[in-house]
Amino acid sequence: MNWGNRIVVAFVFFAGFILYMVVIAFQQNNDLVAEDYYAQEIGYQKKIEQKENLRKLDQKVSVALNEKSIVLVFPKDQKPEGEIHFYHPSRKLFDKKIAIAIDPENQQVVDRDKLIAGNYRVNITWKSDGKEYFQQEKILLK
Repeated sequence: MNWGNRIVVAFVFFAGFILYMVVIAFQQNNDLVAEDYYAQEIGYQKKIEQKENLRKLDQKVSVALNEKSIVLVFPKDQKPEGEIHFYHPSRKLFDKKIAIAIDPENQQVVDRDKLIAGNYRVNITWKSDGKEYFQQEKILLK
């Protein structure tokens, strides 16, 4: 094989590799973290204040995993109103938002069946006694 044929073969392999990469790139799903990230960025000072309010609490929300459920235990002295957002970083399709509805022991139980296995960031935003709070926990569901 002379050098001219080698150049043609190398060019064909290179073109095939580029075509393969283009096909793979078009098959990828690129979800945004949030559709309204500019508006969220403008309101980030509020999130800082919510975290500061959380830091002042004696007890934070505890997140525990059972075989069939996720148990969130809120501080005893609070009557929270807000939302729990299970954020799945790799696919927006797997995200779940649940309104806070605690039982008499200040717990909320979430069925694991509602969530797909994977890494989650549990973003808990609530209001109690005129103050707003934000807490983020990481969990892994198998």
